[in-house]
Amino acid sequence: MENRSRATLQAHAQPSETANQLAFYPAYTFKASPTWSKWVKLTCHDIHTVLKPHEKYANVTTFTGHASAQDERRKTTGRNDAPLLLFYLNHPIQFVQVIGVVVVLEEYFEKFWLFTIDDSSGSTIDVICPKPEKERPSVTAQPVTNVGSTTTQRANTKATKKGDPIQDEETTAEQLLQSTLSRLTIGTVVQAKGTLSTFRQTRQLSLLRLNILPSTTHELALISSRSQFCSSTLSKPWVVSREEQRRLCLEAQGDRDEEIEWARKRRKHEQKKRDREERHRKTIGQDYEREEEERKQEAEEARKAGEEWTKTKKRSRQEEHRSEEAWTTVE
Repeated sequence: MENRSRATLQAHAQPSETANQLAFYPAYTFKASPTWSKWVKLTCHDIHTVLKPHEKYANVTTFTGHASAQDERRKTTGRNDAPLLLFYLNHPIQFVQVIGVVVVLEEYFEKFWLFTIDDSSGSTIDVICPKPEKERPSVTAQPVTNVGSTTTQRANTKATKKGDPIQDEETTAEQLLQSTLSRLTIGTVVQAKGTLSTFRQTRQLSLLRLNILPSTTHELALISSRSQFCSSTLSKPWVVSREEQRRLCLEAQGDRDEEIEWARKRRKHEQKKRDREERHRKTIGQDYEREEEERKQEAEEARKAGEEWTKTKKRSRQEEHRSEEAWTTVE
């Protein structure tokens, strides 16, 4: 009995010892990880207890898939819920997905969706997603009352349709997400994908994608895939050879050189833009001064012409007055 208890204690202590001996590679190697750019299937229990941060990567930022996603969350919820970079053993994880049942659905929040998922792992997780802002009519907008306005409106519609394909794709994905969220009810089985953040020392899921599972078969297939990925990948430490590290380091250096070159070109372009704007400003200023001088000259000429006309008019009146006096004297 005593030996069995000792063996049990050693078995529970082994993961902690292994975790201390794990090799954590530089951030430039993360793109070679099988978990870095993947929606990693995890349980709520794994998210709260197994995933761990690492102080070595406190300043490493994650990619949220949308440039303004973090700013949008901060503006919507009023909280700085920056995406977390966490590790399963030494596997870097930024995107996760959870399969479970919606057990809580808060509908009274005006600016964001909030619901809770239970996946029967012993823990639950809160999921948050900003609601779209209500469209307000522009103050400067004018009603369509003539053909010209209708033509302008059609032109604007065509311009919108011919916009950036990436922006259109993001808009479509956001509309699909909001449409799916509006159909949620208590008891709905969902597949929620997103990044992890912290609110009041508790991890939550910042939603990016959401699927409603149509049947138990789909749910079991996802759970089976999660178990297989855990046994084949997550349960084993991530190993990167020295040759692979060198290659990734060179690629990262090349990417950094490209970023430096791009930043240099951007600064050069901005400097040219500022110089061009300065030249335009000077040209406009010179034209304005020349026109102002011409206006002053014209005003001076008009003033002199007016004075001359006034004098002429005054002389003619005086002559008429003298003529009238002469006729009066003769009579």
